[in-house]
Amino acid sequence: MMGTEPEALEGFEVDAGMSTGKRVALGVGALLVFVAILGAVTQMAGVGFLGYRSILYGSGELYVLNLSDEERFVQVEGREPEPVLAQNAQIVELIGGTSKVDILNADKSLWKSYDVRIDDSAALLNISHEACLAVADVTSLYRGQDEGLSFQKLLDASTEFYALDSHNVIWPRRSFPARIDPSKGPTLWVEIVACRLFDDPNYLSEYLMIRLQQRMEKRGQAE
Repeated sequence: MMGTEPEALEGFEVDAGMSTGKRVALGVGALLVFVAILGAVTQMAGVGFLGYRSILYGSGELYVLNLSDEERFVQVEGREPEPVLAQNAQIVELIGGTSKVDILNADKSLWKSYDVRIDDSAALLNISHEACLAVADVTSLYRGQDEGLSFQKLLDASTEFYALDSHNVIWPRRSFPARIDPSKGPTLWVEIVACRLFDDPNYLSEYLMIRLQQRMEKRGQAE
């Protein structure tokens, strides 16, 4: 509107005669100062200069599934590689935002590289190229309700990366926890299944209900 004075940002005086280019430059400069200060604070806190990502995007675990017969290594953001044994899996920590994840051969040479993104969530990286997985919501089970299985996602063998939007994740071959923290998202169960079962949703549901009962009985025996 004509005659309106430009608003002054806190800590900055804006000259009414300042050009648009100078205002943009001032705004960019203020943003860079903010990022630098935030980076310095996280550096002093011991989480690294780019630790601001953990403040903005949280963190989460990455479950790397390797059902091949070859041993691999997973390396996140240049950190020390961790082994992913054949027919096994490995869990590594991710800082939120976009991370570079390298999968290495047994001799530590690069096999494949991924740019993965999470926003305060657990995630799955399937490097098997043969395995299919079902992601089922079992939140009602922990609420004492019997509502059956609710599928959140069916991941075929071509799906390599999937962010689950929750921290309450029961990974394949891992025990069901006795209790969960509802504030960390829905409780999701990830299970390896034969890919052909995706062609028959009813049979898939019945199969997973049997597997779920077996897992719960096993948990009861452990307790």
